Amino acid sequence: MNRIALYRNNSIFDTNLVMPKHGHLYHLRGEGRAGASMRQYADAWTAMALIRGKNVHWIDGACRFNPTKILQCVPSSFPEPEQLLHQVFVSRGFTVHQLASMIQRLSHELHITKAEFVVIDGPISMHLDEQINDYEARTLWRRGLETLLRIAQNHQIPVVMITNKNPISKRHQQLLIMAKNRVSESLSGKWILDGKTRRMWLLHLPSRRVGFQMPHHLSLSNFDDTQPSLDGAE
Repeated sequence: MNRIALYRNNSIFDTNLVMPKHGHLYHLRGEGRAGASMRQYADAWTAMALIRGKNVHWIDGACRFNPTKILQCVPSSFPEPEQLLHQVFVSRGFTVHQLASMIQRLSHELHITKAEFVVIDGPISMHLDEQINDYEARTLWRRGLETLLRIAQNHQIPVVMITNKNPISKRHQQLLIMAKNRVSESLSGKWILDGKTRRMWLLHLPSRRVGFQMPHHLSLSNFDDTQPSLDGAE
């Protein structure tokens, strides 16, 4: 089936089948600045982890952490949802070396915070800084990827990172390929114009599941608690 035929089959993507699993390094690949279009999934999965009583560690490499977006994913019937934010530990790096240091310290931090879900938002963006050369950017990113994969496996928790889907430079392309070669699975989103309506087309690897995102705002109503998910069941 060609790409146009795939888009026209109008299938809806079942998000329950591709939620992060324990021990996996998961890659959200989106459009917009640092993959902004796919951050909604990290927000929803964070909300799900918080509701289940888990702590979350969020490293903000894109300077855009927004707790309101997480709370929007929480069911309106949940009592005092703002209290969930006490379970979120946020760190922010303003330079690539600060970000690299945060990733290297992450395992130690997890022993303190007891976080069972980790999000790394926009890590590649800082590796595009012109103040470092291509070799240093690749070296720092390779070290960071190896650390994140080791943390996911050793702590048996999901680690989710968010990046662009499409490269904007040769260095960016190299860093995205490095990520692709190391992650356990990925979920990519692409905006498709369907008449006058913009819809998001999703692709999950390695399963190769495809389909359109549900047309309404992403919230926990999209997820089924009986499905294998953040609790690590396979």
